[in-house]
Amino acid sequence: MSSITRRFNAIGGKLMARSGRIAILGTTGAKSGKHREAPVGILRRPNGTIVIAAGGDGRGWPANLRANPTCTLDVKGAREAYVASLLDGAERDDAIRAFVAAMGRVASNTKWTDVFVLRAVADGEAVADDVAVADDVAAPSAS
Repeated sequence: MSSITRRFNAIGGKLMARSGRIAILGTTGAKSGKHREAPVGILRRPNGTIVIAAGGDGRGWPANLRANPTCTLDVKGAREAYVASLLDGAERDDAIRAFVAAMGRVASNTKWTDVFVLRAVADGEAVADDVAVADDVAAPSAS
């Protein structure tokens, strides 16, 4: 577990994550190849879950998703498998507007950088580069 995740948990992050708007994103390190975790804000939409990098460069998880889009989200104690796609243009702008509308004032004054949509992966489904999702990671439920 990363130091940022430990700090997030120490200030009540797990409690906040139960709200469903904050999750622990699991990625594969772009350089190291090691499992990495980071707390992120999320917005569930019918066409996928939106995750947006904020505050400028220096966060590893966006680079990790660009290098290997297979990831997991831990939301409310359930880990689910996803594949990330980087959004641009009108799709990016629409996602940011929806995120700001859902998150309120705290999100309106933020500098947004990378915007990803995470799409669910079924158990055992092959993803980019024929990497299969681990059997111990649940596919997202329909809710």
